[in-house]
Formats: sequence, C-alpha cells, structure tokens
Amino acid sequence: MKSIAFVIPWGGKLPTYFQLWLESCRRNPSVDFLVFTDDYTEYNYPDNVKVNYMSFEQMKELFQNHYDFPISISAPYKFCDFRPAFGEIFSDYLVGYDYWGHCDVDLIWGDIRKFVTDDVLTKYKRIFSRGHCSIYENSSEVNAFYRTLLACGCQDWKNVFQSEKSCCFDEWAGHCGGGMSQIMLQNNVAIFDEVCSADINVNKGNFEINRMEKHKGLYFAYENGKMKLKGPDMNREVLCAHFQKRAVEIERDIDYNKYYFVAPSHITSDESQIKSHVIENRLFEIRRLLKRVQSKVR
Repeated sequence: MKSIAFVIPWGGKLPTYFQLWLESCRRNPSVDFLVFTDDYTEYNYPDNVKVNYMSFEQMKELFQNHYDFPISISAPYKFCDFRPAFGEIFSDYLVGYDYWGHCDVDLIWGDIRKFVTDDVLTKYKRIFSRGHCSIYENSSEVNAFYRTLLACGCQDWKNVFQSEKSCCFDEWAGHCGGGMSQIMLQNNVAIFDEVCSADINVNKGNFEINRMEKHKGLYFAYENGKMKLKGPDMNREVLCAHFQKRAVEIERDIDYNKYYFVAPSHITSDESQIKSHVIENRLFEIRRLLKRVQSKVR
C-alpha cells in the first residue's frame, strides 16, 4: 500500500471540534497526519497523528529557510498559499512517504482509502484540486512543480510568497488570477478530480454541496469510519464532510463511532433529532427568503 502523510501547520488555538477531526483520523490508520502547532492543549491524539510543537515564529523560520528572498507570513492563514511547496518545506519530515498532502481541519474524514486507492495514486501526480484536501506524489520533480511549471498567465509563486494577501494559490484561485490547480491544467499535468468530498456551500444554511446536484433535507451520517451524505433522495458515501468554518455545535458525550451532522451546524448521536433540525433549518431558510423579498418590495 502506498504511504500517505498529510501536513497541517497551525498557528494559534485549534478549533473546538478538533477532537472530532482527530477521531476521524484515528479511523484511517493507514494514513498519517503531521500536525505542527503551538497549541499545547491535551488532546487524545491517535498513533497516526504525529504532533510537532512549534511556535508561530519557528514555523515561519522553517518556511523562510527554504528561500533566498524574504517571504511574507504575517498570519497563520497565509500558510495555505505555501501548500504546493510543502513537499520541499517539510521534506525532512516526509522521508519515506510515497505521497504527501495538505488538508483542512474543519472537516470530518470518511474512509480515505476507499477513494484514494493505490490505482489512483499510481496514475496521477496530484489527487484532488481543492485546498481542503489535495495529495501530491512525493518526488523531487512534483515537489518542485510550484516553481518549475510555467505560470501560463497565472499567479507567479514568488509574488504569492511575498504578498501579505491570501492568494488561494493552493487551488484554482480564478478570482485571484489562477493558482496551482490552474497552472497544472495549463501545463497538461493530469489531476484526479472526481467529486468525492462533500464540500458544503459556505453561503447557505442548509447543506448545498459544491459541484453536486441540489437536494433538499440533506444531512450526514457517520458510522465506524464511513461518512454518508443522506436525504430523502440521497444516500452517498463521501471522502469527507467539509463544513467550511461553520461554528459547529457538538453535543456532550458524543459517540465518536456513530453520529449525525445536521444543518446548519449541529452534531448529535441522537438520530431522532435529525428531522427536527432539518425542519428548523428549512424554517430558517424560508424566513431569510421572506426578508430578501420584503427588502426588494420596499
């Protein structure tokens, strides 16, 4: 089996749902997660999550040591723009891995290996094209793509690394001028980009999934390492549920082996709550629609 390690540098307090993320990592024991953090909170870390404690300044120094020009990382979120370079920046930590990836922690993993098979890994240099989950072949050629591929009218990596702004360089970044995904496309480097993740639309209270057909009454059901997107006419296993920085409410004494994620942001082990929360969210959406109509009438 091909070895994979996700790299997650994080400055500041980890989110309140971080233990939930860790538990979903635990149920993917054949994948490693390398966390670099200055948050010393005592979490129940699984064996496949390797914690490296570093201050924000130490992390910035680690990044800067790879370049002979001054880079700009004024806030932890800027780490995202450097993600295509993680294969080089974290090379000492990635020795022995066949593939490395970057991911967000505002998600819950399903069964990663169901979607990221050895067959897929062997055929592609990069798997997935979005920032919340991307995987690269761990080779000197691919690790240098961010600086060796022609920009083809997209953002230049040096300009991105020296900019204080968030440039979304780790993904498509059409609104910023084009990022790594667009650059690879322009250079005819194939990306495996089937819609496996449930990437929730950040602008909606109910669950609308980016790049999927719209369905009403959607919720997520997690059980024993499997994540399913469900609804009246939907029952689909997904790689992960990406909840896009929602302020998630988790009930106490959650059963990490079986629970439900209900719109707009409630996680519960009580299946009977699904219907009430779906109705509550629909009423919220109706009230919001009425307000928009009233504002136009005025």
